[in-house]
Amino acid sequence: MSASFYKLKDDTWGVRIKDFEGEANMEVEVVTKAGDPKNVILGKRVAKFDDAELWSIAPAGTVNVSKVKVAQPVQPDEEPF
Repeated sequence: MSASFYKLKDDTWGVRIKDFEGEANMEVEVVTKAGDPKNVILGKRVAKFDDAELWSIAPAGTVNVSKVKVAQPVQPDEEPF
């Protein structure tokens, strides 16, 4: 599973999660382009694809149901194993 920030159609920032089914109010760790981890709580699922989901970010103060730690994304030129 990997998670990254993604600009949604309404010009707000959301989260793109690959190879994992999220759920509302779940806390996930998103790794920024700079490589820094940031915890966010998922709001509403905006879209679902074969290998990814797009989620809005819940407003500040939302209580989370569960936490998920995301692995660092694999660079395209590196072998995953």
